[in-house]
Amino acid sequence: MAPCENHKGEKSQVQETPDGKERKFGGFRQYPTLRDHPLKSGYTWLQGKRIDDAVWPYWRVHDKLYDLTHFAQTHPGGKEWILLTQGTDITESFESSHIHAMAERLLPKYSVKDIATPRNSPYTFCEDGFFKTFKRKVRPILKEVGCGPTWKMTLIQDGLAVTFATLAIAGALTYSYFLAALAGIFLSMTVICAHNFFHQRNNWRMYYFDLSLMSSHEWRVTHGISHHVYPNTIYDIEIAFLEPIWEFLPKPDKSFLQRYGVWMYDLLLLPSAVLINLIKRILCLISGISPLRPENFLPVLELMVMAALTQSPFSALKLWLVMHISFSVTFVSVGMVVAHHHPDLYHHGDRMRDNPDWGLCQLDAVRDRVEITSNLFLVAISFGDHSLHHLLPTVDHSKLPLLYPAFMETCKEFGVPFTFVPWWELVKGKYKQLANITPNPNPPGYKHKTK
Repeated sequence: MAPCENHKGEKSQVQETPDGKERKFGGFRQYPTLRDHPLKSGYTWLQGKRIDDAVWPYWRVHDKLYDLTHFAQTHPGGKEWILLTQGTDITESFESSHIHAMAERLLPKYSVKDIATPRNSPYTFCEDGFFKTFKRKVRPILKEVGCGPTWKMTLIQDGLAVTFATLAIAGALTYSYFLAALAGIFLSMTVICAHNFFHQRNNWRMYYFDLSLMSSHEWRVTHGISHHVYPNTIYDIEIAFLEPIWEFLPKPDKSFLQRYGVWMYDLLLLPSAVLINLIKRILCLISGISPLRPENFLPVLELMVMAALTQSPFSALKLWLVMHISFSVTFVSVGMVVAHHHPDLYHHGDRMRDNPDWGLCQLDAVRDRVEITSNLFLVAISFGDHSLHHLLPTVDHSKLPLLYPAFMETCKEFGVPFTFVPWWELVKGKYKQLANITPNPNPPGYKHKTK
């Protein structure tokens, strides 16, 4: 295992080198290959990560290589998670996705050899560190209650989907732009809730996500494997997607338009963001970057159903576009102000904490909103309980409230002053961070040292 720190916060292998390289790449050993590809996608990100991690055809976990080729077919979470990550370092995903010790006991069976090359990632997983300690505390809780959804969560998810479908059909039958727009808002809530399900083992509810013009398969990469593992770093593809329109990293060379014009062009781009993403996906498909999957046709099926219920295909197309434009405004607006963008939060360019425990670094890049905690419906439709979700992404949102006592106990033990913030503070923080051109020279967010 890579060097790591104890509770006293001893300095790690990611401290700044004389040539400043560690600060330049935010602790990573190199700039991500293909990060600036003209058609950025989850698939180009994986391709670049395979080059950077250089372990093909194996999988790396800490300082060992494994051959999971045959295990993929029997992986309880579904073979996609394994096949997608072949040739990469999956240490962070392995640690955060598997709460119980069974996976750790099973892994040695597929060991190939040790690897001496340092990991590209700066994060550590000390046995006595924050994340490993927290994971041990929640194991008995989750062993008793399970990690999957409760009936309330499935009822919320299915209820949102049915409401969306009902409004879309009613809008088509009455040729109502208002109902079509309302259907788009409920589609956004349906998709945000479905994000909870695509983090988990394969299940049919994750395909609710594909009712939008986005792909659950690709989002498992861009959101689950990239953003969740490396939030607000140069390896977070969700940050790269937004550039150069939304420049969240504190770059000194941001233009005046990027810093302050966003207040204006935000309003112009939000309605078209998802449609622009669709065009990019089509170009990726044509160029062979991304695969065509059956669930990709769900939005086409929506259009066909609406066409059968309206006066003409053109009328159906207009209603369908209104619905997805409404979805775009709602989904993107919510997505950019839920947790990650505020000057107090870590963004690449800021100084990392001296103790790069993966769990602590996650908390440096996340905040939770006081208005929605303890309300499962609000949590489900607005990416709630975000800190716990980042630490344990495969645990259903309905089970996360049960883990707060163990989480707060661990925070106290490690001197982490966890607090909730008002949602409005994160809305303001988005624009403050977009205007920010000065990297934080001190560890951001939770600045207290570990014990």
